[in-house]
Amino acid sequence: MEFALLAVVFAAFIILTGDMVIKLSMQGQLDRLSYSMVNVLKERTQLYNPDFMEIDRESTRELNSIISHSLGRMVSNYDASKMGTTFESLTFPNGRQTLDTIEQGGGCQLTDTLADHQDLSMMTSWGRRATLYRVTICYETDNWAGALFDAEFTTVQSSSIMMGR
Repeated sequence: MEFALLAVVFAAFIILTGDMVIKLSMQGQLDRLSYSMVNVLKERTQLYNPDFMEIDRESTRELNSIISHSLGRMVSNYDASKMGTTFESLTFPNGRQTLDTIEQGGGCQLTDTLADHQDLSMMTSWGRRATLYRVTICYETDNWAGALFDAEFTTVQSSSIMMGR
């Protein structure tokens, strides 16, 4: 009798631990991808046009495709329909603040906007405020522990903010 009770507790512990490992692994992969993609997004000005600070649908579609292909190589049971991305840029033309947000694949649920982090932008040597970029990637993971503990934590999300040149 005691063995049966301990076996149930031990099995629940293993399921909870497995669920946490899956989510932490996905979080690490999304952290690396969001950091890499925000660097690519900010370096567009060096590669293409130094005056082009805003983001557009075409460039975010390309970045979303890179993210999707990268996750497809990293995650064995990857499903593109479970991934969403949100790209943001905060520019300061003529002293005004302009926020551009583009969502791909349904986007991600953000608790704040990049405008809430405007204090991260600094004055450049040319006397203007530096552009801020943010890439947020979210992915719906399996929820092993949800069946046991009635938990609804399935979405893993990562954001990276970078200052432009």
